[in-house]
Amino acid sequence: MCGIAGFFNPDGIDPDNNTIKAMAEALAHRGPDHQGLRQDGHCALASRRLAIIDLDGGNQPVVHEPSGMVLVFNGEIYNYKQLRVELASLGHAFRSRSDSEVLLAAYVQWGEKCLDRLAGMYAFAVWNPASRSLFLARDRMGKKPLFYTVLPDGTLVFASEIKSVLHYPGIDRAMDVLAMDRLLDYGFNLAPGTFLEGIRQVPPASFLRAGAGGRRVEAYWDIPMEAPSRDLSEGEAAEGLRHHLLEAVRARLVADVPVASYLSGGIDSSSVTGLYAHLANAPVHTLSITFEDAGYDERHFARLVSGTFGTTHHEFLCSIEEKEIENLVWHLETPLVTLLNLPLYLLSRQIRDMGFKVVLSGDGADEILGGYDYFKLLKLMDFIGRKETLARANLLRRVFPGLESPQQAWMQYVALKGFPTPHPALPYRFQAFQMKAQLLSDAFIERLLPRLGEREGELPTVPGSRSLLDQSLYLESRMRLPNLTLPLADTMSMANSVELRSPFMDHRLVEYVFSLPGRFKMRGLNEKHLLKRSFRTFLPPAICQRRKQPLAPPSKWFVRMFRERIGDCLSAGTVREKGYFRPEFTEHMLREFDADSPVDYSGVLIVAFFVHLFDDLFLCPKTRRGC
Repeated sequence: MCGIAGFFNPDGIDPDNNTIKAMAEALAHRGPDHQGLRQDGHCALASRRLAIIDLDGGNQPVVHEPSGMVLVFNGEIYNYKQLRVELASLGHAFRSRSDSEVLLAAYVQWGEKCLDRLAGMYAFAVWNPASRSLFLARDRMGKKPLFYTVLPDGTLVFASEIKSVLHYPGIDRAMDVLAMDRLLDYGFNLAPGTFLEGIRQVPPASFLRAGAGGRRVEAYWDIPMEAPSRDLSEGEAAEGLRHHLLEAVRARLVADVPVASYLSGGIDSSSVTGLYAHLANAPVHTLSITFEDAGYDERHFARLVSGTFGTTHHEFLCSIEEKEIENLVWHLETPLVTLLNLPLYLLSRQIRDMGFKVVLSGDGADEILGGYDYFKLLKLMDFIGRKETLARANLLRRVFPGLESPQQAWMQYVALKGFPTPHPALPYRFQAFQMKAQLLSDAFIERLLPRLGEREGELPTVPGSRSLLDQSLYLESRMRLPNLTLPLADTMSMANSVELRSPFMDHRLVEYVFSLPGRFKMRGLNEKHLLKRSFRTFLPPAICQRRKQPLAPPSKWFVRMFRERIGDCLSAGTVREKGYFRPEFTEHMLREFDADSPVDYSGVLIVAFFVHLFDDLFLCPKTRRGC
């Protein structure tokens, strides 16, 4: 599916039909197979559909004739066939083979409790004319986005994309200063907030119900954090993980169009690709991207996996024209502190040009299985703290390659020790953006200071009964996954009308992983140990033994490629006019970059550049684009 939009007013609808049409047209995905509209008393609904299942019969909105309930839906319900059988036995009749019709019947039958039965990625809305109520819901992990705002007259406007919400009359446009502050601390904003004041998200694993009596938002699921199972050996746990991933891949192959797979050569995408090839009756098409000046080359590993499983493999070099750069922010609807959006955007464009609408990926494995260096950092800080010695502190050089001596490692430990450790939020407490104080302007800080109190308690509450590693994995799954990893994957793929499916994000697999002890997931400082053990006889040994490599292209390469555009965007006059940053500091960074200074300012320049692009596209009346 592509996207949904609509609005609800308990006192009746004022805007004419053109409003809902404009909201539907604003959904960024061009060339949909179907567009549907429905206006009914107090509620109007719209959808734009990318047909994946039941190409001819799955059009929306879907109407349940006996009750009059209406559904618009973005996503896929992977267990819809099983639900259809159960619902048919309860007396429901179906006119199509679509998961949309099954989803609406499930809601009619079970109400909000239908969410407990769904396996998939989804954001949907159901209008009930009998009760004059609107029900919005979002999937457990936060794969599919769902934004909303409430106007002074009580109208609730919702959509899959912020730009669609902005087409409703009377929506204010202002940068949320707390979103900027979070971006520079964490690398992303936190739901339910967005970068626009007044526009919020329905949180993952939550629903919103609106009616004449008001509105309420309620969570229906959380990652289980009870005591881990002690009945399984590590070998049994590894076999269980492989089984759950196999079933997750199998479920995501249900489609009436061909399915491809991304293959970087890392263990995550290699595991998914290998299982897909195992299940497929024909060679799987795989795709990888390479980068100039990256300092590493993964092509050998991707080709090794492709050869092992007999895939039809495709490679291409990361390359983007200047005129396309704004698409990276336009579709994501938020600025970023990295270039992760670029390869994902290009990969989905390439997959689309190859003729595919659906692609599998390894997204999410790092967050639930311990694939990042800061999981190692947490273990090291805890270990060093038990007996503070230079030799133990020297182990930090495994995490910080730039440390040149044991003495420097000790100084790093002392600096980190000033933060509340051991604590699962350690990465987010000490890795605040290094140049934040130099970058932000006095005027922006003046706007920010009165609101900083609103950030108290913004980190998710982490159950303390589990190991430190399990607590940090929980935090990653509540922070990075729904606020960075999954939005990037979804928006960059849907920007090119491609549906990306992530088997590691099957909620049943996630529940299984969190039922296991942390010591299975990381052995010593060996990241994703359990995943490597699960596939050590299935994948080539080199894949299970290699270190993780980043997906993002080098920031220096990007700034060099688009130096003139970045310089224009960050000119002193523009920086002063927009008011976010200090013009003397942005000018200093540009000069230092041009002089090839030992201090690498390229990452900071990219942050400032993306923030200004976001302002141009969504806030500035002179330059904003189509919303």
